[in-house]
Amino acid sequence: MYRLFNLLLALALSVPLYAQKLQATTYDFPDPVDTKTREISYQVKKVFVDTVGGVSATNDFPAARLNDFQLVHGNLYAATIEPENTPINYSPWYAFKIWSAEKKNIWLQFVYPHAGHRYIPKLSYDGEHWQPVELTRFTFLKGGYAVMNIEVSPDTLWIAAQEIMDAQRIGAWCEGLAKDERVTFSTVGKSKLGRDLFFMDFNNGKTKKKDIIVIFSRQHPPEVTGFKAMQAFLDELLVNSRSEAFFKQYRVVVYPLLNPDGVDLGHWRHSAGGIDLNRDWAYYNQPETRQVADHVVNTAAAANARVILGIDFHSTQKDVFYTLPDSGYVSAIPWFKQAWLAGIENSIADYALNESPSGIGQPVTKGWFYTQFKAEGVTYEVGDETPRDFIELKGRVAARQMMKVLLGHNP
Repeated sequence: MYRLFNLLLALALSVPLYAQKLQATTYDFPDPVDTKTREISYQVKKVFVDTVGGVSATNDFPAARLNDFQLVHGNLYAATIEPENTPINYSPWYAFKIWSAEKKNIWLQFVYPHAGHRYIPKLSYDGEHWQPVELTRFTFLKGGYAVMNIEVSPDTLWIAAQEIMDAQRIGAWCEGLAKDERVTFSTVGKSKLGRDLFFMDFNNGKTKKKDIIVIFSRQHPPEVTGFKAMQAFLDELLVNSRSEAFFKQYRVVVYPLLNPDGVDLGHWRHSAGGIDLNRDWAYYNQPETRQVADHVVNTAAAANARVILGIDFHSTQKDVFYTLPDSGYVSAIPWFKQAWLAGIENSIADYALNESPSGIGQPVTKGWFYTQFKAEGVTYEVGDETPRDFIELKGRVAARQMMKVLLGHNP
């Protein structure tokens, strides 16, 4: 019996660590946030029909948000937008389709019982090609309202806070990238409501002992501009002249849609668990953070590799890079951040980069990258109304400069 025990023990110890299922460690952040599941309100999917004026609207599609639509008087209509629960961040997402029996001009007022208007409306006739409304036809009003003048007709008009990038569209984009032999596309689990958690792995076929860069996006459903920056960033990794040399030494793992439920339900901020996922990186109370955090840990362990850099793409009112301070935090690559940010700023004409360093406080990904891996952590924020061509430019420049700095330090 003693020999059998020793044999079993020896076999257990001989199993590589990466073959065992690991879990991300917990960390007591200085400013804890309660991320236990909270109830949400599901909007009723329907077609709203105005039998008097002949105008109709609907929220019956993924990423829609419209809680009521009514004729007020004359040619003035009210679109009521409510959040999934409260309290909630001031980021009221809306998305709906509108049409009329006959071509006519109407005024549309945005009504928010729990917040105020934030996003300048984007318009589309096919759900794919978008333009912001002409500012001469749109204005913010006192009390958090907004009003817009538009032409409606039997041709369906899409109106949304930002361009719609739902789970189906993001999955199709991932499949397109995976046509490149250096990209694999898979899933790492399911959201609370059973939607796929997407994963892409960028490498040259060899992953062992290669330092890893981790990319996150769409923890917050309305933050489409951050997602667009991430798209440009990843596109550049595959076409840049340094790509071959870069992938000989480094690996990039991407989780492009951390909150698929919130995105497809048209949420302002939260997951189907009713919480802000970017406050759940201490104890992983929600299934999305738990599965993604564990997957990052196991991916690194399986390759006997370090995670050295984590970039989480978000959106806010203006472009900013949230970083850790230069003093008090020594990451795996302490030489990287300032060289990278300076390279971005110097590569774009007449551009003053906005960096905002802060220490570890709430349990957000910037701090999680550091506490879990001693990796450099960056929250890459893009302004709501940043011109889309500039988002593309800065995303590509950020990727170029990342490759340049990492390769320059480890040629």
